[in-house]
Amino acid sequence: MATVAITGITGLAGGHVGRALRAAGHVVVGISRRQSVKWEGQATCVVSDLTDPKALTAALQGCDAVLHFADRADRRTYSDADIDTAARILSAIREAAAINGVRRIIAASSVYAERNDRPDDLYGRSKRAMEAVGLAKEPGAAALVLRLPPLHGAGAKGAVRHIARAVGNGWPLPFGLARTPRRFLSLDALADLCLHLVELEEGAFTRATGQIWVPVNVNQGSLSALARALGNGRDTRLVPIPGIDRLLGGRVSPGQLERDRDALLAAVGWQARD
Repeated sequence: MATVAITGITGLAGGHVGRALRAAGHVVVGISRRQSVKWEGQATCVVSDLTDPKALTAALQGCDAVLHFADRADRRTYSDADIDTAARILSAIREAAAINGVRRIIAASSVYAERNDRPDDLYGRSKRAMEAVGLAKEPGAAALVLRLPPLHGAGAKGAVRHIARAVGNGWPLPFGLARTPRRFLSLDALADLCLHLVELEEGAFTRATGQIWVPVNVNQGSLSALARALGNGRDTRLVPIPGIDRLLGGRVSPGQLERDRDALLAAVGWQARD
């Protein structure tokens, strides 16, 4: 049994992962920036400023691992200041973890960090800055960085929510308007991965740190496939056109999904159960 600190415990990803860890018998220490906030009836550890290493040092006492999910709720509201803040938060987490001897750090980034050809994408820039901090050799242990694709499951928002609404109402999907990266991950798969990483043998985890990994549900690597999954077997009123997703915006190269899956499988022995 491990004691795992989770930043962003009240968010979609952090909360879902926290419930899975607790169900598996691990102790979850939820870290929140807001006072008087509870998670699953449990008091959270309040750290009002996540860039403060001293406050985080106290929060991480007795922990074996830290999962960093804290983020702004809407990537479209990012400003120039957020780019530096995201990096400073992970720097403070690494400093606090080093003081407490915590060598298992898992930091959630985003596949939007891949889009380095768009300097106006402040969200992507902030994630790249955060990743650079996570991959650095000091202080303490480097982070294992997960570039998360859009998440689907109960409570998912953004593009996935719009797709789910269209599927539920039987509307045609607006493929031509979609700019979401053509990779998706279910919340259950994310929780399963984080549980796997928390319980992974120390040597294997250490070898995977200081690197970036992209977890995916390979069988949901397109808008049409995701729509079928969101439809729960219902008629989604879609005409299957092979390869249509690769002809539109947000494409991934042929075989990219499989390469992402196989790289993570080889490194830590995990792949999503589609």
